[in-house]
Amino acid sequence: METSWAIDFGTTNTILAKWVGTHAIVVALEELVEYEPAWQTPLIPSVIYFQDVNNAMIGRPALSAREIIHSGDLQMLTPFARSFKKTLARSSQQAVAQVGTETISARQCASVFLSQLFEEMAEYQRSHVVPDPSLKRRLLRYLYFWRKEGQVTDLTMTVPIDSFEPYRAELGQIARKLGVTRFTTLDEPVAAALGYGLDLSEEKHILVVDFGGGTLDLALVKTHPFSATGRTAQVAARRATLLAGRGLTYGGETIDSWITDFGCERLRAHQSTLRPILAGQAEAIKKDLSNKASVADSSFFLLQGGGRIEITRPEFLDLLERKGLYKTLETITEAVLDDCRNQVNETEIDAVLLVGGSTLLPGVRDLFEQIFGSQRVHYWEPFEAVAKGAAIYGAGFSVDQIVHHDYSIRVYSDAQQRPEYERLVRRGTPYPTPKPFETRYYAVAEGQAQFRLPVCEVGYAGRLSLPWQRRSNGNEYWIPTGAEEDECVITLNQGDTVRLPAAGAGNQARLRIDFSIDENRFLCATIHDLLKQKDIREDKVVMLR
Repeated sequence: METSWAIDFGTTNTILAKWVGTHAIVVALEELVEYEPAWQTPLIPSVIYFQDVNNAMIGRPALSAREIIHSGDLQMLTPFARSFKKTLARSSQQAVAQVGTETISARQCASVFLSQLFEEMAEYQRSHVVPDPSLKRRLLRYLYFWRKEGQVTDLTMTVPIDSFEPYRAELGQIARKLGVTRFTTLDEPVAAALGYGLDLSEEKHILVVDFGGGTLDLALVKTHPFSATGRTAQVAARRATLLAGRGLTYGGETIDSWITDFGCERLRAHQSTLRPILAGQAEAIKKDLSNKASVADSSFFLLQGGGRIEITRPEFLDLLERKGLYKTLETITEAVLDDCRNQVNETEIDAVLLVGGSTLLPGVRDLFEQIFGSQRVHYWEPFEAVAKGAAIYGAGFSVDQIVHHDYSIRVYSDAQQRPEYERLVRRGTPYPTPKPFETRYYAVAEGQAQFRLPVCEVGYAGRLSLPWQRRSNGNEYWIPTGAEEDECVITLNQGDTVRLPAAGAGNQARLRIDFSIDENRFLCATIHDLLKQKDIREDKVVMLR
């Protein structure tokens, strides 16, 4: 029987879950996992160590292998890679590791990591197959089918709220190359709402705070009651609606860098040389000072030669305050509530769910209890909820989702003498959309035989908003300033050229382009030639893959 798997692919750790007919369970691949000390959750470190370009260790063995790398070399590319998920999300071809003279891109890292993970998942599945009593069937399986037994074919992967189309496409392409035939993605905080263990059979408004190693995601989810009977029918009939979501590239690694800066400031000399050594110890210090079970009064960096740099718990708390951790959490929470103020107010939120290792930082839970009251704040599934929720979604739980970025066309402003963006689809739009959802008409010049139209996905990159302005033609425009364009915009169809069946012959509209968003949250377009009265492209994904 086909198994529905789910992967919470985190910046720091990865967690696996699968649907077992009536519920979701977290799966521990013992060769790869480290158990989180306080909650005993089996975490697979999202790290990889390359023996050569095609062979690598992942998870716990990769962390052990890393020890052979001299810490002073950590400023350069090495056979060890971590946090490659961040690079995959923005620049998949960028080198993140190196073996000998050959560099390895984020895409290659993700491919090898998932390939190794799939092999272990298949082995786990084979070891849990109920023996077939038929000797003949057992022999056939062994001779012909055993190598494919347990292969991952049905997979849901979670993604950050602020992820762009190319990131989700990268994951999908890697998964399909590895044999996955049914691939879906789900926003991480939405998955957490499904997997937290709350009773989702009643109407509820749930605010999820997913604060992990690399991202901070908040989502407000509404669950709907169901009336179907039977176990399978109950899962399929349940439905949730995503009302609002915000995301930042801001997580536990951000805190680690603050702690590293703290240590460097205490050094009298050689800060640049010793920084990699301090950076390698920052995460452990953060855990020491955050773990309520240990209640550590202080922690320290250990320098070569036996020297120490101490950081006390009050100093750590002051660091978090000065760097704006709590202000950032307050601001993004207010932004999510403002985004859906006309649908739900703060008093109507039934539960606030804390997810991700960074929610264990001191003061985080206290902050949300001050805002919403301690009775509404829950924290019993900080690590497992996302993976479990993805497995529940893969089993048939329906979620009405929204897009988190604006889609736009890049045009040139003669008045401003620089590029500007014309909005096609507004963030917050539910998908899939009707076809067509938005239509534009374009003229082509006399004799023009090719047509280019840069279509872009525009995120906020940590900003609360962007200044879109409506003009007399009814469309909205945004002119980026400073670094906004590089930080907020990804061009989906760079280099795409449409060849016209016949060259342009006048100034009248020649092309009609109908845009829509499909069920997988990809922008699609149909290009219709008004002169020839035929489609040049029909409902194709805009993004070039």
